Amino acid sequence: MPRARGWRGSVLVLLASLLGGIVAWGQGPPLVGLGSQLRPDSANNAAMAQVTATAIDDIEPSEHNILHRPIALSDDYAHWADRSYAYGSTQWGGRAVHLGVEFVNPRDTPVYAAKAGVVVFASDDAKTLLGPRQDYYGNVVVLAHEEYSLAGLQVFTLYGHLEEVEVVAGQAVEDLDRLGRIGSTGVAIGPHLHFEVRVDDPYDFRMTRNPELWLQHYVDRGMIIGALRDADGELVYGKRISARSDTLSREVASYGGDIVNPDPVWQENFTIGDLPAGDYELVVLSDSGSVAYAETVAVEAYRTTYVEIVVAET
Repeated sequence: MPRARGWRGSVLVLLASLLGGIVAWGQGPPLVGLGSQLRPDSANNAAMAQVTATAIDDIEPSEHNILHRPIALSDDYAHWADRSYAYGSTQWGGRAVHLGVEFVNPRDTPVYAAKAGVVVFASDDAKTLLGPRQDYYGNVVVLAHEEYSLAGLQVFTLYGHLEEVEVVAGQAVEDLDRLGRIGSTGVAIGPHLHFEVRVDDPYDFRMTRNPELWLQHYVDRGMIIGALRDADGELVYGKRISARSDTLSREVASYGGDIVNPDPVWQENFTIGDLPAGDYELVVLSDSGSVAYAETVAVEAYRTTYVEIVVAET
């Protein structure tokens, strides 16, 4: 697959005279294009063990959108994050707060490393606390990467609910090396890959970041991210936000709380990814179902559009 070009975006600042208008928007940090087609390398099935991530010195901070998708870019697989249970979502109160994204595919679908690194953990988590309880992710792989966030924290990725793990702790892996196969081990409803991005501490589920900020943009698509605030400037959680075009409508909920972390650079509380380039009506609904905010926002291919929204009624 051809590599798409990335470039540095400039931030545009617009001052809004009316409460509820966009007060800042623009293209975000420099973005990296799609990598080469995923390759199904064979992997080692040796005994698994737990190790500590090796400290990596003198590494320059990495920009966002650098991770390959952990599922093959093929019409046979869903290589996009499931929209019904996004990062920070509770499925409108029906489930626990989600600290990653899901790639819903059949059992035994191959899973690949989103970036080169070292395997920190490769086993089941029955005796190791990686989430809110033991045996939460089931068979799980955690990778330590030679990348640091813009806030200076080391980046880790987690691959949960695997049917089988095909790497061992301490093993070095390259971009897109095979790690295992999709399953439904641990706390899972049906086979899927649970994918997380963590920073600083690979064992602390409270150190997650939204993977959509880190995954590379899909072909000819971009994304909208932003912060939804009330009149006092406080982030507003659990509000319905939709992006609508002539051909597409996608809805998310603003996220937040004690264990859901915004990116320290973006300070976002919603993301809408994999949007075809074009103009979208961005709509925020109040608790009563009325339109609290509506504005047209442009999305460009391989770029991120940031918006900050202030609404008087939530």
